[in-house]
Amino acid sequence: MSGEANLTLAGRDRPRFDTRYRRLIHIAEWTLLALLLVLFAERGFLPAWRTLIDSDFPNYYLAASLYRRGIPLDRVYEWIWLQRQQDYLGIQKSLVIFVPNPPLCALPVLPLSHLPPLVAKRAWLVLSLGFLLLALWLLHRVTKLAWRRTALILLLCMWPLQVNFLLGQYYVLILLLICAAYYCSCLNHRFTSGLLLGAAASLKIFPALFLILFIWKRNWRATAGLVLGMAALAAISIAVFGWEVHRILLIEVLPRALRGELVGTYNLQSNSFMTLWHHLFLFEPELNSSPLVNSPLIYALAQAITGTALLFAFLFSTRDDSVKPANPLEWAEIVVLSLLLSSMPSPHHYCVLVFTGVVGIDELLKIKERRKALVFILLFSIACAPPGRIARLFLTRLCGTLALYAVLLQTVAAGKDFRIGRRWLAAAVTVSAVLTASNLSSFKNRSEDFRRRLANLSIGYSASNPVAIKGQIIFTELLTEKYAAMFLQNGEAQDLSLPGDALSASGNEQNPVGYFEQVTRQSSIVRLPLASLHPVPEYLAEGMQPRVSADGRWLAFIRDEHGKSTVWLCETQSQRTSRLIINGIPNILDISVTLEGDVIAAVGAVSEPHLILVRRSTGVMEPLNGIAGPVRYPAISHDGKRLAFSRRQWGSWQLVVRELETGIERQLTHTAACNATLPSWEDGNTLLYATDCGRDLGLTAIARIALPD
Repeated sequence: MSGEANLTLAGRDRPRFDTRYRRLIHIAEWTLLALLLVLFAERGFLPAWRTLIDSDFPNYYLAASLYRRGIPLDRVYEWIWLQRQQDYLGIQKSLVIFVPNPPLCALPVLPLSHLPPLVAKRAWLVLSLGFLLLALWLLHRVTKLAWRRTALILLLCMWPLQVNFLLGQYYVLILLLICAAYYCSCLNHRFTSGLLLGAAASLKIFPALFLILFIWKRNWRATAGLVLGMAALAAISIAVFGWEVHRILLIEVLPRALRGELVGTYNLQSNSFMTLWHHLFLFEPELNSSPLVNSPLIYALAQAITGTALLFAFLFSTRDDSVKPANPLEWAEIVVLSLLLSSMPSPHHYCVLVFTGVVGIDELLKIKERRKALVFILLFSIACAPPGRIARLFLTRLCGTLALYAVLLQTVAAGKDFRIGRRWLAAAVTVSAVLTASNLSSFKNRSEDFRRRLANLSIGYSASNPVAIKGQIIFTELLTEKYAAMFLQNGEAQDLSLPGDALSASGNEQNPVGYFEQVTRQSSIVRLPLASLHPVPEYLAEGMQPRVSADGRWLAFIRDEHGKSTVWLCETQSQRTSRLIINGIPNILDISVTLEGDVIAAVGAVSEPHLILVRRSTGVMEPLNGIAGPVRYPAISHDGKRLAFSRRQWGSWQLVVRELETGIERQLTHTAACNATLPSWEDGNTLLYATDCGRDLGLTAIARIALPD
């Protein structure tokens, strides 16, 4: 047979081969898609549908329910207060936490808050499924990918989607808003695009990073839309939930969030550079006792250089003298950058990576970069992979995301001049220096109270409410499923096994008796004789935050009545009923009781509380003049001559002792960016207190400090 004939036959066979190959690819893709759908339903949607436990949804639902009942959300960032409210409502959830969410996160769930918790979560799951399908439709509209391939890329992000649905989180909604913003941008509706991203940034902060892209590309309409969207929703949030809770967010919560000190500061499973540098370079006695090198300076430099390098790599790759909107790969790039710069990107954060995956693959195929597209989809799969031994060891999620970012950087910067000028270097060095200085300032006196920590105390996540009892210490402890009443004896912490949550504790040094707030559907004051081998709790009264005088004679406690706080007083050894001693004050936060039965209380707005004194004999309220600044957590000394309390300075609570006769004050703690709270007198010259220095916000350890001579 001639060569021409062979070529003719080969040419005839090639279309058949191509057709069969494409058909096999289609069958494989549809089969994989069906398997992923079944897997998502089996491991994500259906388990989420069945249970409320181990879910984040109750955090939002609880805040929305409290607002619907007319209870202000001013204290929603206080772990113990929020847990108390959850117990009152009887929501099927062991622990709740609202940190670091903005108050607006309660708004999407507000229409569902009249439903039972599990029913409300199921309604939210249905809505989330609708959000996901709508995001898929938008991505299909703005790309040339077939439906099955768009859906395949989405479902390759299986683990983040599963976690999002299991927890009842908002990140599918955030994904939808990003996709809708990009769709509007493609239609040249830039202002609307910015508005949608402003809505996303009002729920979770990281989409605000799009502002950098818009300003850099001189897209002023999108910039105006994003800023206006955030401002409008912030105004709505303040109008709905009040200024107080927003002030606490801005002053006390947000600064710690930006430093990554919220949940899992040293936990490498967060897969962020911030937790990695915390783990390697910062010592903490209980949580990170063996860092690679204990050096705040190295941490500050590493964090500053990492953030600067990631940001300037983006700016350098996207630089362009022409004024034009950002291209698709730049949008994909900024989403990845927001995850890399995030202080604590949990798995469900990565739902937004679906946008990057679909848009990135589409653009790479358009420019005929098939091999790079295969690499991209592999890295995308690694970034979205579930945790495992290899993932924990090599931080595969962080490495995959960083490599994905590198591919986008190289693709966007292709064909551009890579020479780095002096201005770029000067700007990068300046930003790094500023960030390093900021990091170091937040570490001022960071380790001040490390040497004061009580050894071998904590067996859970957080220990607080320390009280000296006859040479021993009682306290409350946040365990995996509850707040427990604990007794420290012979250097070992023992669970006293109270039913429900034990949210506060009190007692006096002279008697081996503990007073606890036991919470189920209401708060009850119970007395526990700790000298007994098997102590049985004795119910005393309905109330919370018990406080006992130094001689053990007087017991004061707070009680909520019809949405208002009151303070009651009784004699511990008397059969008489409790007496109402403070009434008519809008907000009572903390109390202490003197030897005479007088009550010192922190009252007023949560952001600006002050102290008052109420005489038992007359009921007259007297302001404690001369004590400046926001102050909380009063504790009167054994002799009644000194008052310990916490004062907020630059967003952090510091421990202070004041001589009541002379007004002389001594500040005992001086850390710049953490809290010392809940002081109690161990003896006439020593205080116990709770501290979150070097730890997550509100997750405290117990320390002891002697007053200076």
